[in-house]
Amino acid sequence: MKIYTNKAISKTSCAVIPAKAGIQCFQGVLDCLIKSGNDNECGFAYGFLTKLILIVFVLSGLFFAGTSPAEEQPQEQDMFKSAVLVNDAPINRGDILIEVNKLVPLESYHRSMSEEKMKEVEEKAIESLIYRELFYQEAKRLGLKADKKEVKRIYDITRSSYSSRKTFETALKNSGLTKDSLMLRIEKDFLVAALYKQEVTMVYSDADLESFYKKNLDKFKQPEGVRVRHIYVQVDPSQQEAYKKAKAKIEEAVAKIKAGEDFAKIAYEYSSDPSRVKGGDVGLLHKGMIPVPEIEKVAFSLPIGQMSGIMETEMGYHIIRVEEKRPERQVPFAEIKNKLHKELKDKAEKEKLDTLKKRLRENAVIKRL
Repeated sequence: MKIYTNKAISKTSCAVIPAKAGIQCFQGVLDCLIKSGNDNECGFAYGFLTKLILIVFVLSGLFFAGTSPAEEQPQEQDMFKSAVLVNDAPINRGDILIEVNKLVPLESYHRSMSEEKMKEVEEKAIESLIYRELFYQEAKRLGLKADKKEVKRIYDITRSSYSSRKTFETALKNSGLTKDSLMLRIEKDFLVAALYKQEVTMVYSDADLESFYKKNLDKFKQPEGVRVRHIYVQVDPSQQEAYKKAKAKIEEAVAKIKAGEDFAKIAYEYSSDPSRVKGGDVGLLHKGMIPVPEIEKVAFSLPIGQMSGIMETEMGYHIIRVEEKRPERQVPFAEIKNKLHKELKDKAEKEKLDTLKKRLRENAVIKRL
């Protein structure tokens, strides 16, 4: 099954001009909402309703209408052909086209994608639409309702973003949509979000979080740490002469530091390590983070402000200076609360979502046409 896709959407700011930004500009909004259940985590501060308006812009696919060369546009009748049945509910080729355009980045050109990669994208698009349809059907089974006035209001906003009714109707046709199918698409978005909120979203109170924290205090201990500056002169192990030159170079660096020159300045001038741009500062390290045990042992044994001697490894020569030491500590609840909330919420919601998807898929009849 060949899926035709648009290649002429220009990159525009989603946050500033959502109605003209194109489908892919908001490609992650619905996925983000379904994953987090939190408007603020999805990059917009306009609230739940506005989020759904943006989702409609994404899913309607109207903004690429008329931008592709004529020869690349599928025939109108092909757009309305069913490609998949989910419990007898059709997913048509136009739906898949819209989803593919969401998944392919703006800067990608489909002609540059291999046939194998394009098939992967199409399969991912189809799977996404299958689950969207299953979520919608489950929401209907549970008796969840979409506010008809809000559905109509979002439809009107979408329609009013076009210069004329004719332009809007042309966009609908080119996208494989009708007024009724667009209204249904909007309703589905409401119901999918409602289902997620009811069946997946987890809410943890501060009391819940503090109880978990107190029962797992050992998980919230920050180990002993040391912040060091590092100068590393790299050597190619296959060239024996390189060792002699590298050693002379690091000895010169040590001599300059001992003569009073700034360690950070010398690190920038002499070091082969990426940390040279930060004056050799590699940040706070805990035991096990330094890949060379000999260097780690020296780092944790040196007093603050003291420079090590030259240390040789297979890859070159090193010197370090200890800038700061931090003892092991118990991280306070107030400091870890937000991170803990996110971790618990993400884990629990992923498990609930996976369970929901598995249950719905096992009981579904899905036919590829």
